[in-house]
Amino acid sequence: MRHLLGLFLSIQKDLYCIAKMKINNENDIEDIIQETMLSAYTNLKKLKNNSFFKTWIIRILINKCNQFYKKKNLKSLDDKQEINIISTKEIDLSTIEFENFISFLTEEERTILTLYYSLSYTTKEIAQILKKREGTICSKISRAKTKIKEKYKGEFY
Repeated sequence: MRHLLGLFLSIQKDLYCIAKMKINNENDIEDIIQETMLSAYTNLKKLKNNSFFKTWIIRILINKCNQFYKKKNLKSLDDKQEINIISTKEIDLSTIEFENFISFLTEEERTILTLYYSLSYTTKEIAQILKKREGTICSKISRAKTKIKEKYKGEFY
């Protein structure tokens, strides 16, 4: 039981970052993370290989977020207004919140970039989590980077 609690605590930040990309309300994020942990605990016997725990629980979280939208009939964060970033040549990217920087991308692109850049998952791990081919993940990262370059063209040197 302690080992399981340690596993949950070790990935809590990852779960929060992923949920934050999909859900805008802090209370809802907390509820979804709790539901994810409860679901993972009650279905732990279904996990065939413990080395896939992290991938498995992230998949549960993504499904819970998707269920949340269906249940509440909420619009995706894709429909939010873009956050305008002031154009300047002397801007430090580290001062811009990552989620604001990529807010104009699709939900799927934001999720993939968050997993890849913020949480340091490999493309192989992301492919397992999202149940897509690794080549597809690489393509989506490349396309998202192209969109970012086009959006911020001339703003960052």
